[in-house]
Amino acid sequence: MKKIILISIVCSFLLVGCWDERLFKDITIVPLIAYDGKQGSWTGYFTHAVVAKPDSISFSTIQGSGVSIEDTRLDANRKTGELLDPSQVLVVLLTTEAAKTNPIETFDIAYRMPRTRLSGRLVVVEGDLAQYHKKTENMGKELPDYYEANLKTAELDSVIPDINIQSAARLLLDEGIDLQLPYMKMSEATGTPGVEGVALFSDKVFSGHTLNAKESTIIQILKKKPGKSAMFTYKWKKEDKDYPVTVTQNKVKKKWVITGNSIHATYKMKFSVNEFAFDHLDKERSRKELEDFLSKELTKDFNDVVKKLQEAKSDPVGFGRTVRAFHPQLWKKGKWQDTFAELEINVKVEAEITRTGILN
Repeated sequence: MKKIILISIVCSFLLVGCWDERLFKDITIVPLIAYDGKQGSWTGYFTHAVVAKPDSISFSTIQGSGVSIEDTRLDANRKTGELLDPSQVLVVLLTTEAAKTNPIETFDIAYRMPRTRLSGRLVVVEGDLAQYHKKTENMGKELPDYYEANLKTAELDSVIPDINIQSAARLLLDEGIDLQLPYMKMSEATGTPGVEGVALFSDKVFSGHTLNAKESTIIQILKKKPGKSAMFTYKWKKEDKDYPVTVTQNKVKKKWVITGNSIHATYKMKFSVNEFAFDHLDKERSRKELEDFLSKELTKDFNDVVKKLQEAKSDPVGFGRTVRAFHPQLWKKGKWQDTFAELEINVKVEAEITRTGILN
């Protein structure tokens, strides 16, 4: 009896398999996808790996169309000898037209299928999708690697937020904050795509408004979630001459005061000086002059960005989260995006120089 039980246990291990097993000989990995269209009419571009030799991998792009994004993949499958497997996707590009649909509805399959790679990035792009799938010598890398490296650099420089497919859904479902996604355009000089800033969403869809790199950096600081580095450059006029000033933000403290229909936000920011040809920062008077100059310029720029957010009816900073938690009367006035657009919001920046570099 014991022998029969032992044999049964051993045999059971031989029968164990993976329910979702897929052999590489039957599939091809798709690290880069792009979509254009609207609900009911989609076009998809699938950049997939092609193994010509055991030690050589290149990438090819195939196009499909359908009534949903999954239907576009099925259509593209019929045009290749292998199944397109998006389980390792790194980047998903969306045209400005496609971004005007609700991503939760558009990418419904991504949140249902267990094989979906939720750490992939969503990116809004300007122009025809076909040009974003052409590898050029200026890239220096394969297409998927180029996009991933480009986006990672922009994130470290505080130009774009750290947002993936999973966190995008969480923000879209949160009524107190709006989504912002990386925004890319083709460079006329190099013929390669580059990060321009962020695309602003309002109530789950692309608002049609974008911010440039400097404005996008301000958004990340307003949220107190900058990347590894956040730099600002201004021209300081002194003795009838313009001197470039470049500073790196080291620390930031924020304080929001919400009363009635107004928000007063104060940001105390500490900077290190990267570039300041005028010098003399060892003198307290010169340092104070520079701090006052930076405070004035940053305050102006921060308020300009907030005005653009209100014009777009987009709140990626998350003012709505605080209002919902502590000011229910203001929150219940109506749809938050509409309320946000009508608020009086004033931002004040107080700059402090804490590091002046090797030279004074």
